[in-house]
Amino acid sequence: MDITKQYDKACEAVDRGNDEYAIKLFQEILSICPEHLDSRRKLRDAVRRQFRKQGVKSAGVSAYLKGIVPFVKMHVYTVTKKYDQAILESEKFLALDPDNVLALSNLGKATQGIPQCMPTAVWVYESILELHPKDTKAMEILGRLYDGMDEVEKASENYERLLRAKPDAREVQSKLRDLAARKTIKKGWDAVGEKGSFKTVVKNVDQMEDRSGEEEIIRSKDDLERNIERVMGDIEKEPDSKKYVIQLGDLYRRGKRYEEAKATYERAKKLDANDSSIDERLGDLTIQVFESQMEVLDDTIRSGNADASSKEKLKALQAQRDKFATEEYAARVSVRPTDLPLRYKLGQLLYNAGNIDGALAEFQHAVNLPQFRKSAITYCGICLFKKGMYDIAVQRFEEAVKGSMVIDREDKNILYNLGLAAEKLGDLKKAEEAYKKIFNADINYRDVKEKMETLYKKHAAH
Repeated sequence: MDITKQYDKACEAVDRGNDEYAIKLFQEILSICPEHLDSRRKLRDAVRRQFRKQGVKSAGVSAYLKGIVPFVKMHVYTVTKKYDQAILESEKFLALDPDNVLALSNLGKATQGIPQCMPTAVWVYESILELHPKDTKAMEILGRLYDGMDEVEKASENYERLLRAKPDAREVQSKLRDLAARKTIKKGWDAVGEKGSFKTVVKNVDQMEDRSGEEEIIRSKDDLERNIERVMGDIEKEPDSKKYVIQLGDLYRRGKRYEEAKATYERAKKLDANDSSIDERLGDLTIQVFESQMEVLDDTIRSGNADASSKEKLKALQAQRDKFATEEYAARVSVRPTDLPLRYKLGQLLYNAGNIDGALAEFQHAVNLPQFRKSAITYCGICLFKKGMYDIAVQRFEEAVKGSMVIDREDKNILYNLGLAAEKLGDLKKAEEAYKKIFNADINYRDVKEKMETLYKKHAAH
């Protein structure tokens, strides 16, 4: 079946107001391509319109009476990991009740089991939160999904919503700290040596929302000082309150009062020696101190007032920062070895540090988490390429783009690497196929135009 023609036909049916026929067509598309998110969105809209025409919002009990078979099947198929069937049965039930949270939740679980359906899973849980803004389970899953997709800001937003609903949730606090450190490391390392500066990088730390749970938003130095005074007052009333001591440490860190932040975190550690979240705060603080020192040096170099040794000092600081961050995250993984998002981040750190074998091992663990699968497989391919194992690298890159309906920026990068690896193997046909997909989607991507011209000339020469 030609999906494009079928999709166009379904959209035409929607335009004509023939929702019943459109629903049938969208369902057919999704039975073949469960990852086709546009069809799933339009299917849900069409079903909802039918309900509005009937003057009802939800089918209620009647949906369970009519849809008992798909309702039972969707759960059975999900439990037995037959995710494609679970998705179909979930949609059959949702055709009877489009906003049924149980069915939506099951659809979310099933789509998480199919790597190319991750965007659909995100959309499903966003839909649940639109219907039920206080659904903490949906917040938690969305935070995890966005984290896995490297959408750090959106992941943070969902975990912050969850923390507001569950202020004492330690795991959520830990996730937010990890994400904050990740913002600093990721943005910093991406910007250094390019168009940005260390000043821009460290500025991101100052702009982060306070993660300690204060109700007042901090926009200025006066706001910060007022919050410090407030928390110090709380500590005076409850000197053994770990919560308030940690809040004070967070505020000091935000104000770049690093020595006071360190002393305050160490005080909190004495109150609870087993709280690993305090150790992680101390680790994040050390990384931030490195960044601050690098910012000062970078500003001096850019102003033209640096001596001959400043660039070497900057490189040495960066190396120390990288070494510490890698060791810090390795320690966290040793404590939480089943935390696959953490292993994924450690893989990135090891890769940036040039430890290709170590990075490869971490990414091989991370592929077991659906939302990390595509990115982790891609990293595996890149690591294998760097090791000269081009044949296996090609396999990994092919696996990473398998099932992609649209060539997005990530897919272009994967296909480009696939082409490079195929060229190394002397498989010019495979290389040309990869470059051609990029060429048809974006002729200006890197040097793909020149790549195609070179390959055509080689064909002509033969």
